[in-house]
Amino acid sequence: MMQMLLNNRYQIIRTLGSGGFGDTFLAEDTQMPSQRRCVIKQLKPIEHNSQIYQLVQERFGREAAILEELGGLSEQIPTLYAYFHLKDKFYLVQEWVEGDTLSTVVQRQGLFSESRAKEILINILPVLEFVHSKRIVHRDIKPDNIILRGDGKPVLIDFGAVRETMATVVNSQGSLTRSIVIGTPG
Repeated sequence: MMQMLLNNRYQIIRTLGSGGFGDTFLAEDTQMPSQRRCVIKQLKPIEHNSQIYQLVQERFGREAAILEELGGLSEQIPTLYAYFHLKDKFYLVQEWVEGDTLSTVVQRQGLFSESRAKEILINILPVLEFVHSKRIVHRDIKPDNIILRGDGKPVLIDFGAVRETMATVVNSQGSLTRSIVIGTPG
């Protein structure tokens, strides 16, 4: 638990998640009158492999750029508040979406009825249509990356695996080149 202010501004409240590439925190923005809550994603350096770190860092930067472009235009995509670098770590600050992921809701309440599942899917389709209209593919849509907000609307989160659709790389033999596995295994 960090007691200091991150970037002289953000007070960490609690850890939301931890993974191989970094941690996610819930924080308060002390420089806003509302002390609004926000989510901070922290990218940790990978000591053993600078090449992988560079790729992950580029992906993280792309997520920030995509959130900046899309978040302000759709109420079902979190807004980017800030993106900064401190002591070898990168930070992305975004809107805190109050609610639970679809995974959490299913664990707590059991499976959705067919009509409720349809309603959620129909409500996420305009977001996907919007994202695709910007020539962006999310590539990691799963119950963990959809938050059901208090008003019942699904919000699409975690744009870390996004791909601009025009960026497919073909090598000199004419076949698609493979890169780091993007998205969720399986």
